Amino acid sequence: MKENKMLASVALFGELYDSKKNVYDVIGEFIKAAIISEAKWSFNSQDAKQLLEYIFDFEIPEAVIKLTLRNRLIKDNTITYSDGVYTYRPDLVKIGNNLSAEFEINKENYERIRQDLILYVESKSSKPLTQNEQDDLNKSFNSYLLDDGISDTDSQYISSFILNNQDRVGFAESLNAIKEGLVIYEGIRYTGDLNELGEWKSALTIFLDTEYLFHSAGYNGTLYETMFNDFYKLVQEINSKSLRSKGERKINLRYFEETKNEVDSFFYVAEKILDGKASLDPSKPAMIAILDGCKAPRDIVAKKTKFFTDLKTQGIIIEEKVEYYKDHTYNVLDPSVLEKIKKQIEENDRTYNEEECVAILNLFTKINVLRKGKSDTWFEKVGYVLMTGKGLAHFLAHNPIVKTNERDIPYASDVDFITDRFWFKLQKSFNDKDALPKSFDIITKAQVVLSYQINNSISKEYQRLTDSYKLGKISKENVISLNYELRERSSRPEDILKDSIDDSLAFLQESDFENHIREKSLLLKKVQDGEAAIAELSKIKFSALKKKKQSIKRNVGLRRNIRFLSAALLVLLIVGGLGLVTYFLRSNNDTSLSVFGIVITIVLGLIPFLRYKAFLHWLKKKSVDDYKNKVANQ
Repeated sequence: MKENKMLASVALFGELYDSKKNVYDVIGEFIKAAIISEAKWSFNSQDAKQLLEYIFDFEIPEAVIKLTLRNRLIKDNTITYSDGVYTYRPDLVKIGNNLSAEFEINKENYERIRQDLILYVESKSSKPLTQNEQDDLNKSFNSYLLDDGISDTDSQYISSFILNNQDRVGFAESLNAIKEGLVIYEGIRYTGDLNELGEWKSALTIFLDTEYLFHSAGYNGTLYETMFNDFYKLVQEINSKSLRSKGERKINLRYFEETKNEVDSFFYVAEKILDGKASLDPSKPAMIAILDGCKAPRDIVAKKTKFFTDLKTQGIIIEEKVEYYKDHTYNVLDPSVLEKIKKQIEENDRTYNEEECVAILNLFTKINVLRKGKSDTWFEKVGYVLMTGKGLAHFLAHNPIVKTNERDIPYASDVDFITDRFWFKLQKSFNDKDALPKSFDIITKAQVVLSYQINNSISKEYQRLTDSYKLGKISKENVISLNYELRERSSRPEDILKDSIDDSLAFLQESDFENHIREKSLLLKKVQDGEAAIAELSKIKFSALKKKKQSIKRNVGLRRNIRFLSAALLVLLIVGGLGLVTYFLRSNNDTSLSVFGIVITIVLGLIPFLRYKAFLHWLKKKSVDDYKNKVANQ
């Protein structure tokens, strides 16, 4: 099928490159395979170009094909040349070419993966896909693997599908082979002279946007930091070679004044958040990282100072002052351009943000001024480019409304594209998988795509939440609660794991945020009402228990007094009885006083045996035990 020609082709391209180490040799193998497949024994360079497009979906410059035919296939006696016509040697026809067989195996492999993707999407959407929907998904899958833009919904499904199957034997390896081959293929298309591979010879100034400055400091997570460091190492390698041979740097890293202002504003808001004068937008991982460990505004200031110091140490400095607007012929920003962009964005059911568009187009104007309007060239000779991760910036940079010519190098690119170009230009190998840039890994791409979309969705929901509060639709308490819920959703790429895919996908596909707020508010109200009822019931129970305890206490006290009086009465009876006995036993000579003295003597003699203190202790313990038993029974 034509849909997976390119995928199979670029994967095979990478495999051959690693074995042959030379792009001309690889292109030569594809030309031979195309000739044998179509039995085109006599042809010219244009025929060879068309054959590559028809069989493998490759668009390789004719100049490169001519060099390959002349410097490879003629030299190794595969073809002969006469009067502008190339002829494939008849005695080699029977030998054939194994590349075609490998190409077919690759196509079958990607077709199986594609069918699995369709089944996955059907399971997640709970409905079968129509043929048109399947065709659209196939195109999106191709575009996703070939680094072309696709819809948010499709990219969500494809990314979650990749992460869900990452442990499947050979799955990630097959998709990574596409990326590796794509680096070579795109390198051929974007490189002026393949004979200059191995060294970057032209000066290039890369202006880093805010998010890449934060990536360099690790504010957006370890994965983004690793991707930036992969890029930065290649910059250092190019500059080291150039310094040794030419005494100058070829790659310069800068940032515009607007970018510095945006960074300053970021740290200023961090101070306000710490002072309790601003709220934290949970879609900003960098803000969370900046606030981490800071207890006072002076800590934010110290972190900001260190941030800019570290940039300067890495050779990333602010732009030199240039008069950008004295020649209006280079202006990219124009009212008519804005109007066309607005119409295009709104026709695609997206929100148009004029302020953001103006800011981006102003940066494009600066790039265009520095290029002196010359963008129709090879990437390594373009001189200046903006490196940004903003989706709108890439949409505008590749938009025909903004680009003067279709083949112009866009004013903006991202770290993946530039890393690819450096890797190819330096003729780096793909054999050591651990040494490959992180951006080459399909799992990393899936994590980055989902993380970006989750935080983008959180940002929109946060804004809606803020607007709803201002309009009085929800209370402050509900805002705080829902804001915490959004903050829990915020994630860096390394946080997007296989176990959390379904939850992430469900959040991205939440379509009715206002309804979500109402449901959340109702739930919160029920919880609050329940807590109030529980508190009131506890109060009633406590009051009843207190009364019962008081009643028990009185009852136990009465029983204690009865025991004490009974003991006292018993003692009186004993004493009285002793007195009566003594009285009747007395002699005629005994007086009443002597009889009383005898009784007292007997009583005092018995006191040591009565153990009065022990009796009181027993009486107290018995009362306490009675009280505890009564309370426990209640």
